[in-house]
Amino acid sequence: MNDFLEGLENLEPSRKIAIAIGVPLLILFAYYLLIVSPRTTRTTQLVAHIEEMEQERDKKKFEAEQMPERQKEVDALDKQLKFALTRLPDEKEIPELLSSISNLGRDSGLEILVFRQLPEGYQEFYAEVPVEMQVRGNYHQVAQFLDRVGKLDRIVNVSNIAMKAPKTVDENVQLDVNSRITTFRFLSEAERQRLIQEKKIKGDAK
Repeated sequence: MNDFLEGLENLEPSRKIAIAIGVPLLILFAYYLLIVSPRTTRTTQLVAHIEEMEQERDKKKFEAEQMPERQKEVDALDKQLKFALTRLPDEKEIPELLSSISNLGRDSGLEILVFRQLPEGYQEFYAEVPVEMQVRGNYHQVAQFLDRVGKLDRIVNVSNIAMKAPKTVDENVQLDVNSRITTFRFLSEAERQRLIQEKKIKGDAK
């Protein structure tokens, strides 16, 4: 081990920087592979599950109007749906959630260069709320921020991570890191119908 460390000490500065950048990149790649990617898959599965429960609930509700004994099934589905929806913030909670994400970055020691909400994207039952984020810090601070975001109760995905402008500051390699932060919110039926009328999502307006 001592020989290895001495070998590192004798390397040219350019190679030291290359190693200092390469190691964090490998760590972040592993983080994406082990944490972010499975979380994205879980998000897709949750949204699909919510859609299925809504459809099943509506079906049971229609049947309950014809057969009163079906009401218990409708009530049970309503409870399951409400629990699933706690993972998706509604529209009024989005600013608070985005503010908390920004604060997580600062608490991790990152300098927030850009934090800009982008136009929402609409699916049949939910909206994607993307944010462009650019931060400056060392790889440990970036990894800490990603870990904290991954532990939020709400569904928040971090994607399109890109690093640039590495430089050594106080023996630490600082990087500018661009990423896209995406959370989701559920569409109310009234908003969903309005978006269908505006042809922003597909569906059968009623």
